[in-house]
Amino acid sequence: MQWSILPAVARGRHYAFPAVWAAVFATGLGLREPLPSLDDVASHLSFAPVGAASVAAIEVATLPILNADAEALIFVRHEASEPDDTFHRSTRELSAWGHGRFAAPGNAVRRNVQLRAINPRTADELAGFFRDVAYTLGDIRQGEAVPPIRVERVPADLGSKDGNERKALFITALLPVVLEVNQRVLADREQLLYLRDKLADEPMSMSAIERIWLEDLAERYDTSPGNIEELVRRVDVVPPSMAIAQGGVESGWGTSAAARSGNALFGMIRAGSPQPFTSVADATNAYIANLNTHAAYASFRTARAALRQRGEALNGYQLIGSLLRYSELGSQYVNFVRQIMRENDLSDFDKARLSTF
Repeated sequence: MQWSILPAVARGRHYAFPAVWAAVFATGLGLREPLPSLDDVASHLSFAPVGAASVAAIEVATLPILNADAEALIFVRHEASEPDDTFHRSTRELSAWGHGRFAAPGNAVRRNVQLRAINPRTADELAGFFRDVAYTLGDIRQGEAVPPIRVERVPADLGSKDGNERKALFITALLPVVLEVNQRVLADREQLLYLRDKLADEPMSMSAIERIWLEDLAERYDTSPGNIEELVRRVDVVPPSMAIAQGGVESGWGTSAAARSGNALFGMIRAGSPQPFTSVADATNAYIANLNTHAAYASFRTARAALRQRGEALNGYQLIGSLLRYSELGSQYVNFVRQIMRENDLSDFDKARLSTF
């Protein structure tokens, strides 16, 4: 397997997002099950280079590699204003020393819902699709499962809708994408926790293929395979309320030029221009990977791990308080994102789940 690694020049402070996920691998094994030993691995796995037309036991999905000059990557920051407003952008150069290697989580054991991709050309088309499948935020707030839909791009005319409808469309579109990325992270996390517990009971019991899997996971999350506790802190989900609120703030609820032209919901630019993404999922992958690997967000991972240790639900409203370094505005930025969460009741979606059909 080959993973794309995109370094950048270290200048200024650390406000960087990864440019791209290189590949997504899925084996189809169940969660909470040990990886097969070398004796029976052939019945579960087969390997092929990325881009192969068909593979018997591995589903391969490749995301395009953006050939940007590393030195040219910079990160966009916004002033703290209502996302519906026009943002005055400032820039902060990317720093890659200490950055993670960004290959999409999920190449280990998976039992994931496959999302149906849609490509709405207009906001009306997007709204009509949601009506056709009876997908409403009101139902999700009442505990209904989120339909397995992946909106591939932000409609260019989303800004033509009034504030409430624009926000509703943005939230409705982004929620299943965030949930799908999170479930792939959780699949890796479940296997990691299994291996941690196994090694605690039998320190020398790891099979060769388990060791290979663990080494790859550690590489992707930029830490050592021998430091499993640090991996456990990193391989975890981002609450949907956080992702939606920050996406709304950074992209003006999907109306910024960067969002409309290149699905850039979380603020990356390249050589002075917005960094385009081929899909909303691509941008979301990059955002979640960055929070899970970048040194600037270690306090977020520590706070998330503390909630896990206490057996508490991951609360986006609480956890956003640990992202003081996400913006040079610090606590002012955090307070603004929390305001967005309150005004739009985004915490309701932290318990949302994807439908299995």
